[in-house]
Amino acid sequence: MAHEWQTKISRVLPGKVIIRGYDHEGLIGGPSYAAGVYLTFRGELPNANEERMMDAMLASLYDHGFVAASVLAARYCASGNPQFIAATAAGLLTAGSNTINPQHGSEFILAAYELMKSENLTMEETAKRVVAEKRAKRQRFPGFGHPTHKHEDFRSTKLWKIAAECGFIGERTRLYQEINAEFRRSTGREICINVDGALACIGMEMGFKPVQIAGIAALAVLPGIMAHVIEEMEEGVPLRVILDEDMDYLGQEERPLPVAAGGKS
Repeated sequence: MAHEWQTKISRVLPGKVIIRGYDHEGLIGGPSYAAGVYLTFRGELPNANEERMMDAMLASLYDHGFVAASVLAARYCASGNPQFIAATAAGLLTAGSNTINPQHGSEFILAAYELMKSENLTMEETAKRVVAEKRAKRQRFPGFGHPTHKHEDFRSTKLWKIAAECGFIGERTRLYQEINAEFRRSTGREICINVDGALACIGMEMGFKPVQIAGIAALAVLPGIMAHVIEEMEEGVPLRVILDEDMDYLGQEERPLPVAAGGKS
């Protein structure tokens, strides 16, 4: 009879933990951190190209300063509640459809790829249809654009280079790049593929599920968040606020309360 709780990931025994079939003690100081992450997620140790690519992905989001919503949220939390774990969690909670999370891009690419295959379209035909449909619905393109890196995201460029060297540029990636090219042609806007978009493509080419790619990005962004939290706790301003002179108030001007029922003011 099967027990209620089941897992293929690990087993804890007295003095020993088995992770995906390997003794955890042997993994400490053995395979690289990137290889250990790959093993824990996928169930097998990576080959040399997979390990190199995983290492590059984990290095792609070290920090992005005050441009990153995750950093601002983490530092604001640390300013009000100088607790390391709470502030780090606050930063990570900004991950979603607009930042850090390549899961949305992965799902978008998979849907476009399924459309191409199911209707026997060329990449160019698929790109034209996908761009036209999303623009008609005024929907955002996951993984496109960056507030600072307008025409090229250097992180994406470096990841593409390593992916090509390691054999992880495939049909899904080329389709995504064609969709970006069609978007730029049809809008006249030079919008780059950002690092989340590159992570989405490469993760899929490596066989990761969209939710696993989100996990890789979350691990990659943690060093920067943590460093900013520590700096804010040690050197920052307690209880940061936005001053009235630094903001625009768009509501009603001060006004009297209405006269209460019964004629009493």
